[in-house]
Amino acid sequence: MRTFDQVKPEHSYLGGKAYNLALLHNHGFQVPDGIILEEVPQTPDSWADLFEWWEGNNNTPLAVRSSAKAEDSNQTSFAGQNSSFLNVKSEEELRQAVLDCFQSINNKASQVYGDHFIGKDRDRGMNVVIQLMVDAKAAGVYFSRDPRGLQKSWILEAIEGLGEDLVSGKRTPQIYSKETYPDSENAHLSKEQVDEINRMGQSVKQKLNTEIDIEWAIDKNDQLFLLQARPITTIDPDSDAKDVHAIGEEELERLRKTHSEKTVWDGQTFAEWNGYPTPATYSLWSKAFSPNQSFGDALKQLGYLSFTNHEFSPQESILEMVFGRAYINLEKLGSLFFGPIPYRIEPYPRPHLKFDYKKIDATTILRTPISIYKMIQVGWNLSTNRKKWISHCHKELSMFKSKMDRPIDANLYQSWSNDKLFSRLEKEVHIFSKYTLVNPFTLVVLTESTMSSLIAILNSVFDKDEAQQRLRRWMAYGLQTATSEMNRYFKKACAYPRFRPFFMSRYGHRGPGELDLVSKRWVEIGDKSFYSLKPEEYEESKAELFEDKLEVIQEIEKIDSFKRSIIKQEWLMLKELLELREQWKMELLKPYAHIRFILKEIGSRVGLDDDIFWLNVDEIMSLQTKEGLDKIESLKAQIKKRKERKSDMKYFSFPQIVSMADIERTLAGEVGPQSDFLTGEPLSPGLVQGKVLIVEDPNEVDLDSIEEDTILVAETTDPGWTPLFTKVKGIVVEKGGVLSHCAILARELHLPAVSGIFQCHRKLKNGQTIWLDGNYGRINTK
Repeated sequence: MRTFDQVKPEHSYLGGKAYNLALLHNHGFQVPDGIILEEVPQTPDSWADLFEWWEGNNNTPLAVRSSAKAEDSNQTSFAGQNSSFLNVKSEEELRQAVLDCFQSINNKASQVYGDHFIGKDRDRGMNVVIQLMVDAKAAGVYFSRDPRGLQKSWILEAIEGLGEDLVSGKRTPQIYSKETYPDSENAHLSKEQVDEINRMGQSVKQKLNTEIDIEWAIDKNDQLFLLQARPITTIDPDSDAKDVHAIGEEELERLRKTHSEKTVWDGQTFAEWNGYPTPATYSLWSKAFSPNQSFGDALKQLGYLSFTNHEFSPQESILEMVFGRAYINLEKLGSLFFGPIPYRIEPYPRPHLKFDYKKIDATTILRTPISIYKMIQVGWNLSTNRKKWISHCHKELSMFKSKMDRPIDANLYQSWSNDKLFSRLEKEVHIFSKYTLVNPFTLVVLTESTMSSLIAILNSVFDKDEAQQRLRRWMAYGLQTATSEMNRYFKKACAYPRFRPFFMSRYGHRGPGELDLVSKRWVEIGDKSFYSLKPEEYEESKAELFEDKLEVIQEIEKIDSFKRSIIKQEWLMLKELLELREQWKMELLKPYAHIRFILKEIGSRVGLDDDIFWLNVDEIMSLQTKEGLDKIESLKAQIKKRKERKSDMKYFSFPQIVSMADIERTLAGEVGPQSDFLTGEPLSPGLVQGKVLIVEDPNEVDLDSIEEDTILVAETTDPGWTPLFTKVKGIVVEKGGVLSHCAILARELHLPAVSGIFQCHRKLKNGQTIWLDGNYGRINTK
């Protein structure tokens, strides 16, 4: 047992909460007196010493709170992850509170939080701080700088009574700042009290030499107390606060310089890229979408115009970065099909051509006969020669497998010379961008054409909803792709470890986040790739899988329409195309993995390690020369800037199809008419679109079933919800302020979050797609 008076600067191991309170107490701040326990009292005498200290303080009600070693540090707050107990009034309550606080380090939420932020192997030892309670008339929190980035000055929140309801999110507080003050008739604090809290906060900031947030309370005698102090975990103390609006405007201005207001981008091609692709990855794929590369060659062999030397044709890649994500420029893509025509690509519900009289000019008029002839020619070619192209892609796949057959070994290139290594990289990049992707791109175009044809026929037979429902069901149960086969083998390897070497030899070139070269492949992850699955569970799931298989052809045969045979033909064509496309993806990812292995080896040799992926292909190739190696320090500086750029872009996430006009309206806060959005309090900045998941009891949620684009919606949350936070894309709650557990964790996880949406868990529906705007505190339901 250690009293606050006994705490010295070298006692930081007591945990941020206890250590900061004790030092501030010793520097004359009005901190309620307290003691710190470094372990559970082991003897009756140890407990007696604790009770004696309490008796010496007139048995004033106590606050018993955890103080883990990593808690309330500059990097991690552990906000609410460990237990706290207020108004402890008896020896029995105190004994139980102490035991529960020490035990709380083993709570699932605390462990998930710790694993996510500090790693499984770091010391998270527990201390417990015990303080005299303040009989609060008002309480709240104070930030020396707004952690949301909305203001650059201080901000505080207040409620009447104890502050626990504020940080737990049960009550929404009043907000005070340099620019904001509630109606004086309803304000919890006077102007003098606000000034006093601000002075105390600025003094704590100066003493701790970092941006801070504090918990405070004013007792019935109007005396101000400091209850807790910690660094703001979501602000880098060595940099200015991120101005999210300025970042968005800067990126928008970059796009405006080279794109028209009518520009529309399509990100569906790279929907599997999880966020910001590394420069090595982006530069490789950007090359494939450039003139004289695989995408243009695929279009050309199908009869489209493709890239030309004409003025209307793009002379650069049509793959572009938009707010850190990869998108195809649909405006540029349109000219690759038939040249300049008075049509635009309409993105919804699937990209298709739509007449646009505004595009009628001298060029389009002169080229219209040529374009019409091209349209007819391509349409005929696609409708009559699909089987020929499918047969061609099958033969090419067989040859590709033979040519690219080599060990899936991440260490294969360790013995190679530098010259041989760079020569192989140059060859691999050229083959991948010029030749490997031609047939997969051909299949993508044929699949889109066939899908559109089938949808049109189904819509003519059934109403639109039923047509879509049938097609979704057929695609869910009627396909047998290489990926579904891989998943079955994966489960088998989880259940039967003896099959894992076979799985690795066949599928080790794949892995989580596989489209980005920076991501490890399964062969690199090893046995950690698998989870524990009981053999009987695997056998049961396998049996259910085959039981659920739907005989699509039998269902089609029952359709009462003369178009039945056409539907059957188009479905079988679509099925073959989709399955063949997946086979190609399975195989092309093998040389793709080898590009990663080569880059890893180069990174190791030049001292960049995984930072090598933050250079583009040309920059990496320059490292084979002495001149290139001499510039390694400038490249490191460039890598740092790119990582910072990625950090800036985490605040923005646009849908798979987005226009310049959409971006401008959204960044301006113009998210639609009043009826289309709900307004609340922004807790954590960012802008995302996703599907609503309403949660009332987190214990009833299957974490494995949460989809990537999920937005969590709830009345309120507590620390036990942390596992859900690590799985979702954004958060909406009815109750909670800027320092609620929800707000702190959302900011640390870079999740946009909004509070104060009355009855949000009643107004929004499961599966509903919404915009969550953490910058303005709005939910767009349109």
